[in-house]
Amino acid sequence: MRASLTALSPFVFLAGLLCASPALAAPSDDTAPAALKVVKLTIGDDVSEDPAQENPLGPSPLNFRGKLLQLRKLAADKDVAGLRLEVKGAPDLAHAIDLLGELRHVKEAGKPIFCYAEDLSQRDLMIASVADLLVMPSAGRVELAGLQAEVMYLKDLFAKLHISFDVLHIGNFKTAFEDFAKDAMSDEQRETIGALLDEYWNQMLDTISSNRRMERGALETLFGDVIVLPEVAQASGLIDMVGFEKDFDAQIEQRLGGKVEYVKNYGQPSAEDLEKMFGNPFAAFALIPKLLNPPKKEAPKEPYVAIVYATGMIVSGKSQAGFDGKVTAMGSDTIVEALDELCKDDNVKAVVLRVNSPGGSALASDMIWGAIQRLKAAKKPVVASMGNVAGSGGYWISVGCSAIVAQPCTITGSMGVVSMLPNLSEALKAIGVNVEVVARGPNGDQLSLLRHGPTPLLEKVLTATMQKVYEDFLTKASEGRRLDRARIEELARGRVWTGRQAESLGLVDEMGGLQDSIDLACTMAGLAPESTPLAEYPAPPNPFEQLKQMFGGEARTGGILGALASRLGLGNDLLSALAAVPQVRELLPVVEKVLSNQDPLGPDTVQCLMPISINIR
Repeated sequence: MRASLTALSPFVFLAGLLCASPALAAPSDDTAPAALKVVKLTIGDDVSEDPAQENPLGPSPLNFRGKLLQLRKLAADKDVAGLRLEVKGAPDLAHAIDLLGELRHVKEAGKPIFCYAEDLSQRDLMIASVADLLVMPSAGRVELAGLQAEVMYLKDLFAKLHISFDVLHIGNFKTAFEDFAKDAMSDEQRETIGALLDEYWNQMLDTISSNRRMERGALETLFGDVIVLPEVAQASGLIDMVGFEKDFDAQIEQRLGGKVEYVKNYGQPSAEDLEKMFGNPFAAFALIPKLLNPPKKEAPKEPYVAIVYATGMIVSGKSQAGFDGKVTAMGSDTIVEALDELCKDDNVKAVVLRVNSPGGSALASDMIWGAIQRLKAAKKPVVASMGNVAGSGGYWISVGCSAIVAQPCTITGSMGVVSMLPNLSEALKAIGVNVEVVARGPNGDQLSLLRHGPTPLLEKVLTATMQKVYEDFLTKASEGRRLDRARIEELARGRVWTGRQAESLGLVDEMGGLQDSIDLACTMAGLAPESTPLAEYPAPPNPFEQLKQMFGGEARTGGILGALASRLGLGNDLLSALAAVPQVRELLPVVEKVLSNQDPLGPDTVQCLMPISINIR
């Protein structure tokens, strides 16, 4: 459910404190017969894999685990008669499968699920197909477009700016950054993407056909139409009924056998709670200090399991968050500090490392791996719970865990190493800049990227370092997965695997979602899953820390690229074109960061990173 208040919303919300009205709830009619409670729940693509954040001014935004718990609570609530589901942009497949598991628990608890949709994409349909009653108006449609993977290759674009990139890689399937250095897709990239699409395609067809009790072949035939109109969808079994929302509501009451009362924001503060809070302005103002500097959550005083969220690209230093409070980069300092604190806490009996990461810095990944080893040495099992992506550096930190749990469509593996060196020397010459170098030592001049670009000497030195990192990666994977070194070498080379493939190859232990991982961690620690307390880490930064992170030197578009485009007379046209293409626009901060780093031998130059620009839809 999309929360209306984000992590930093207090800066916007404070102005409304004085204007809050105490009349938030309409009086109820005590003489009316009790209505059947049906919970209204919206599922969208706003998946948060960060620790939950409390909002003292109203409903708190739910992270992904919070949404799973909300469904589990709903299933056990004897006062809830059913669930009215709205799907507004389904999440990725790995998270969708987790949600579908909890939705099935709701049905198994005897609470039917009802869904009304004006239109459904194929991803929406995966979630909506679980409904006992799925209704669509006559002007609606179901879009069955199949799967397409789009990758944009930018070599020729950067050539207009006289910029080029040298990409070094260990492992022929290590295709990260090839979209910067090539003008077309490599055979290895095409093979990798094809394998991912096969898993996604089969998972989607199996889920929809099973939920709708259709023959898979009949469903595949409908994909040939691309757009399936409601009447055809009903006749084929994709939906149950064609009608308007009033017809849908009438059907719900008919099926439940009584008047229905819809409940919004299930499990969140009610209108009465907010009325009490805002009825006293002084009490509301007393919440402001908590808002600006949230108190640190106390750890349980009894044996518990900790969940550590390892989210985003892996970098050295502190984790970074955006304006909405969501983590944008996983800092090794932040994660290591959290893991080491849990290592010292005697009440922590096991840890779930929730990994949603395409990897990143090899050095930072190894620092996190080391902290996991310290936990295991302290007799605290660590379960890696893989989300949508847990590859390369994300796999590096996972192989150090006691067990690995993944979804069938999780993207993992990618054991390989890559580095990208920018060449700005020609661009500088094109705008009239001559770079002179004064150096000492036998190779100082040859290491100047600004003057020479990547030289053979630099590439040789860096490749040797990368080979050492690669060997270290394979050794850790071999020992962590208890697989022969030769076998690991066969499975590495940067090759990407789906979770299902990884399980069959011994790279992960079992299929399952977040709750399965928590249950496994409890079992490994000798605790009862149904009664063991949980706590989430690391603690989110307060609003002031988030502002500091956002404005503390983060690479931004329009910097080096904008200056070069302007000097070369390409500014307005080129930058407008870039801004118009979301997929390219998302890559620009990565490009800016690479271009602004002129230390080719820096600690984070060697990367264990997966391709980050594949758009599968």
